[in-house]
Amino acid sequence: MQLYILVGLIFAFTVAVFAVQNATKVDIRFLFWEFKNISLALVVFGAAAGGAFIVFALGVGREFRHALRVRELSHQNLKLSQRVSRLEAERERDDRCRVPVNTNSHRLGS
Repeated sequence: MQLYILVGLIFAFTVAVFAVQNATKVDIRFLFWEFKNISLALVVFGAAAGGAFIVFALGVGREFRHALRVRELSHQNLKLSQRVSRLEAERERDDRCRVPVNTNSHRLGS
């Protein structure tokens, strides 16, 4: 986790340096929109923020799926633990009811 934070900070610093060094005014056309005389630094920051938002949204979706899976597995674990307890109780009851077998019996006619 700390490695991700470090890489993120290095990337953010690199983007900031790039944007400050390239602060010229540019015209932007995207699909149906057109923006004139916008600072390239603003464009770079906007692109970086958009990318960060997409990564965040994908991460939230993944975490949500993992949380659902954990809940499902926890429920399954509880059911299996209850089944094991029930089967152990049945086995203990059966062991108490079992008649011991005498292994020292003599054969007739020996």
